[in-house]
Amino acid sequence: MIKTLKRATTLYIGVIIASYLTSCDFGFELPEAGSKADTSPPEAGFSYSLDPVDFTIVNFTDLSSESTTYLWDFDGEATSTEKDPTHQFAGGEGTYTVTLVSSDGLGVTSTATQEVVVVPGPYQPIILEPGFEDGQLEGDTGDGRDSWRNGDLGGVIQITSSPVVSGDQAAKLTGSPADQRIGYQEIIVEAETSYSVNFIYTIVESPVGYVTVDILDASGGTIASQADAANLVLGSATVNNQEDAELYESASVAFNSGSSTLVAIYFHNEGSAEARLDDFTIDIAPAAAIPPAPSFTVEQSDVDYLEYAFINSSVNATDYSWDFGDGNISTEESPIHVYAVAGVYSVSLTATSSETGLSADFTTSIDIQAPVTADFTYAVDAGNYQKYAFVDTSEGAVSLMWDFGDGFQSDLESPSHTYADDGIYTVTLTAMSVTGLQHVKTEMITVAEGFVVQVLNGTFDEYTVNTGDNADAWDMTPNSTVVDNDGNTIDSPYDPLWDNGALDSWLDTFYSDNSEQAGSTSDGNTIDSPYDPLWDNGALDSWLDTFYSDNSEQAGSTSDGNNGTRGAKLDEKGRRLYQVVQVQVGETYTFSIDAMTTAAGITSEVFILNTEIADETGINASTSDAAVDAYFAIPNIFATDGNAYATSTFDFTASTNQIVIYVRNVDVIDNTAEAFFDNIEITDK
Repeated sequence: MIKTLKRATTLYIGVIIASYLTSCDFGFELPEAGSKADTSPPEAGFSYSLDPVDFTIVNFTDLSSESTTYLWDFDGEATSTEKDPTHQFAGGEGTYTVTLVSSDGLGVTSTATQEVVVVPGPYQPIILEPGFEDGQLEGDTGDGRDSWRNGDLGGVIQITSSPVVSGDQAAKLTGSPADQRIGYQEIIVEAETSYSVNFIYTIVESPVGYVTVDILDASGGTIASQADAANLVLGSATVNNQEDAELYESASVAFNSGSSTLVAIYFHNEGSAEARLDDFTIDIAPAAAIPPAPSFTVEQSDVDYLEYAFINSSVNATDYSWDFGDGNISTEESPIHVYAVAGVYSVSLTATSSETGLSADFTTSIDIQAPVTADFTYAVDAGNYQKYAFVDTSEGAVSLMWDFGDGFQSDLESPSHTYADDGIYTVTLTAMSVTGLQHVKTEMITVAEGFVVQVLNGTFDEYTVNTGDNADAWDMTPNSTVVDNDGNTIDSPYDPLWDNGALDSWLDTFYSDNSEQAGSTSDGNTIDSPYDPLWDNGALDSWLDTFYSDNSEQAGSTSDGNNGTRGAKLDEKGRRLYQVVQVQVGETYTFSIDAMTTAAGITSEVFILNTEIADETGINASTSDAAVDAYFAIPNIFATDGNAYATSTFDFTASTNQIVIYVRNVDVIDNTAEAFFDNIEITDK
């Protein structure tokens, strides 16, 4: 199924100039002092696509610039004044002359004429899951991104429900360079044919951030590396409009397939831009020269923070003109420039093709900051376990601020601090560079003379750059790496401690069901079904598959934690909170947890297990199973506004030196009746 994007897409780069408020009465007609005359005439252009079901129905997409009104002529069969009309050719298969006359607000016109070839067969390329919706593949399958995967180029795109323009979902690229997500899909095209790939996008504002959509020649096979992709670009568009993160912008990529009959759409983000894309379409474009696609990345020098390397990644260009935003220019392909002072600069690149004479511009901003990295070590005083010596090991810092986690602070370089009470404290060091850039380092320390039970990330607030990692401390099969608060991929601190793949597999099987059909034990001959012609409710079958399946045991991370922080969420029947914790055998402890649900009548259960179980058969039979040291059913506290947390506590005595905190709620229903948790602690009784 193809979703046709009913909006203007621009083949050549244009500039939209906002008007003054219409409610104002200026008392004169423009132009007037301080205004600028319109010197850019309209330029008509369009592309088209054939309906995949009825090839005589043709969808037209306006590609005009500087135009406000439109007049279409469909080879004398009909006319239209719509911007993006659809017309069914009564003559059926054949070649038709279509003319578009576009006009600007001053009445200046421009005319574009194309021979539109209307034929059946695989002439119109097909983009699968173009709007990233569920159930768009054969048999109502697909999660909106199944057709957009290439693990060699980056992680699979995320799916977002907001903002979207059409349908319920869009593609999301994270803003973390360490968590590179990409979209990649190969499509069949006609050789020696010009096309326009159209899409809409929005970018969350960032100092440096943009999205690139490349069309790659995939005729040599699946593209397996970034280097391969860079050498196979047929057309490209880099976009960076960040005026409103809730408003999608239209864009397009023009390319000619050349000798290839297989191309790939490849989209990815650069810098720290979190982006969303939606509604991809592909049209047959006029056989015209392909304009340059200017693009570049920037790299700050490790030696001089005022020095930047500008790495040109433009396509279809031979000549370049740079404006660094500080009065300096360059015509090098990939120049290096040293700024005099720190600041925010608008850098522009004009790329020109000597073969076609066409030019295009790309502009982005850089915020020059001196880098700084906060770091420290510490040691406990040999004569006083409550006294700590902290040593600063930061780089590039001109000022420091320490927070010892007990209400005391210091701005000394390497201070000492004595804690009044035993406990677990979060020490925070904030380092500032000469330009005011800050970096934060935090570390938890345990102040105690004896043994202290440590529950890892009981607040679910660690690793907030990548919120998926916030619940990693509660995953029975933790990832080997996590993304820390600096956006860096680091070794997981949880992965070496436990990994219960057997229980994960059991949960997957126990909470999975891929058939809605009743069973039968009889055997017989295979014949044509007498029932198939009478009914077939595939929609209900698909719903049952989704409702009664769960392929992840990990709790989700949610922003609806207690007191406005992050928390954990169980929204599917097979999800669990799972953590192995060291205790002392024979000691009695107090367990504490904040919990709530979003509907009445669902029960959350807490098990303190004395061993890692391979399945739930024993605890399902009895909460007094030999593997259970303690069991507690949390009272059902709920509110639809997500603000009804209550703290529950109970005591238990450890029968081993290692326990498992195991929390479940088998009554949950995604988006309807969910369970939320926060602030899990174990303290001495």
